[in-house]
Amino acid sequence: MKKFSHAWLAFMAIKSLDDKKQDLSDADRKHAESLILWFMNHKDKVVQGAWFPDELIKDMADKHVLKFCPADKAPPNTVSIPPEKRKVLPEEYLIFKHGRASPVFEQAFNVTDPKDNLPDRCESLAEAVVDQLKVQEYEEKGSPVSPTDNQVALWLFMLSHYVADAHVPVHCDSRQFSSGKNIHGKLEKAWDDEIKKYYRLNSQKTRFLYDTDGYPKTAGDLATDKAYQKSFLKAVADELESRKYSHSFGKGNNNVWDFANAICHNSYLISYRFFPSGYGPDNVNAQNWKTLAPDFSLQQVSTAVLADAIDSISRVWFRVWRRYEMWEKKKKQI
Repeated sequence: MKKFSHAWLAFMAIKSLDDKKQDLSDADRKHAESLILWFMNHKDKVVQGAWFPDELIKDMADKHVLKFCPADKAPPNTVSIPPEKRKVLPEEYLIFKHGRASPVFEQAFNVTDPKDNLPDRCESLAEAVVDQLKVQEYEEKGSPVSPTDNQVALWLFMLSHYVADAHVPVHCDSRQFSSGKNIHGKLEKAWDDEIKKYYRLNSQKTRFLYDTDGYPKTAGDLATDKAYQKSFLKAVADELESRKYSHSFGKGNNNVWDFANAICHNSYLISYRFFPSGYGPDNVNAQNWKTLAPDFSLQQVSTAVLADAIDSISRVWFRVWRRYEMWEKKKKQI
């Protein structure tokens, strides 16, 4: 995804939690409110922090991807995963629902490059956030080894980047959509352009302007904007509004690593649904890439990817934050 998409997803993840925190238990609602307040105190750096993995770290070759291919097209000496071993997502996830209609749903699949490690990156950053918060709590104020709030915020924003990237279909598909006509870039640009169309940036184009609640300010009244009513961003908002808030990672997913793997498994499925079997960099071009699948439109894939990415970031952040606060509470009781 591109710069403002990553930042917007992070904001919407917190907004989703804020809007639906009444769905949580009393104890979990307190954790949610604490996270929301903390985010609001550090939100000015979310654009920069969530973009560092692409702009500065540049580990796109392996840590932003986990690419699969059908087992019958796999390179030699790669491990095959039978379809029944595919990790599942929460039932409400659109990539999970749409993936069941993928032409490769019933087929075994292989990781095509053992160096791909997006789930490992997500897990390591999640652990780093918890560890830094623990050190910050343990050390005396002013300690040279204690992380600052800004450092913790950076790790949290970077974590959202990698979680979001797991939802991008072409990040999980071994077909080379980044080469040639760069269909990968065109897909991500479509999302970024739509966000910049309907949300206001400052004059330097470095961050979002905020509304009275502290979230990205919309460009006018979207409720009366006829073009917005047809936008996939409206569909994303409607989808999230329809969901009851949950922090479950889905059956059998016990940690961030499991959850990120499940996302990648299902992103692979919807890539083969949006770019059906037989298509690849040689016959997908700037004219036809949006309409290859008659039953799965750009509107549908965009709604699924963005809504689920927002939900996933919110769930991961909430569970990371809750883990720390539960440790903090226990420590104070000793």
